[in-house]
Amino acid sequence: MARRALLGATLAGTLAGGTQAQAPALPPGFAGQTVRLVVPFPPGGPADLVARAIAREWAADWGLQVLVDNRSGGNGFPAAEAVAKAKPDGTTLFVPFFGTLVVNPALYASLPYDPVRDFAPVSAIATLPLMLVVRPDSPILSMAGLIAQAKANPGGISYASGGVGQGAHLAGALLEKLAGIRLNHVPYRGNAPAVADVIAGHVAMIFDGMSTSLPHVRDGRLRAIAVSTPQRAAAMPEVPTVAESGVPGFDVGSWFGLLAPAGTPAPVTEALSAALRQALARPALRELLARSGLEPMPQTPSGFRAFMAAETTKWATLIQEAGIRAE
Repeated sequence: MARRALLGATLAGTLAGGTQAQAPALPPGFAGQTVRLVVPFPPGGPADLVARAIAREWAADWGLQVLVDNRSGGNGFPAAEAVAKAKPDGTTLFVPFFGTLVVNPALYASLPYDPVRDFAPVSAIATLPLMLVVRPDSPILSMAGLIAQAKANPGGISYASGGVGQGAHLAGALLEKLAGIRLNHVPYRGNAPAVADVIAGHVAMIFDGMSTSLPHVRDGRLRAIAVSTPQRAAAMPEVPTVAESGVPGFDVGSWFGLLAPAGTPAPVTEALSAALRQALARPALRELLARSGLEPMPQTPSGFRAFMAAETTKWATLIQEAGIRAE
């Protein structure tokens, strides 16, 4: 049974809201409606943080009730199905992790939803760079050193992930492909035990989301080697990227997006996209995201559709070449 939690976001306690000079236009047909943001994760994670921040902004801008509906479990299937079957008026929206949209189709022989057919893109929201981290006493001091050690001892360096097909696993597989090395993947049932075993020294390293790895790096329990995105992360600008450290073309970001049910009128998705872009431009919201390592990633509906198509091709190719299969 999926765990479900609802948060009513009201005018009080907003991040910016009514202090803005001009609120975004209310999407057609939204007057007097309740807007629901469905998140395929329990409360507390980065997707939930993003959804609640947007909910507070929109509640203040529009004077509407905006709810966050957490439907965790089932690899995101229940949440995706709920939105795909919702009334296509834009008042029920999906806030998925990139794996739900562009990785799952390549991992599973069949899905109860079609990421392209069942949804109308609104915009990407934010990306969460991954950070390659090791213990402070690790002999891995740099990306160049890691590659040299891996070439000298194929399969001798282990890396953890929260499960087969998760972001950390795909990042490791992409590093193997682009750097011409072989690593030993150690999947866990969740990210928390994977990170804990890296800290304990049972596994050599992990590509971990910055929202969870930053506290460990700052308190000295982990050491950062590189970040996964093409540009350095604003939260840790002193840490080089994997690409600039000798692996050109390396680009992995755990992004979150916003989608409506298929058939939602274009004027509604365009208005939602414009409202989201306006919210993401506000300094208070950007600061909130930055504290968790999240970086805004606003797009138009057409831009988001093209981005998802490119990401789908990218990860499907890697998954097929690496022989990755869902457990």
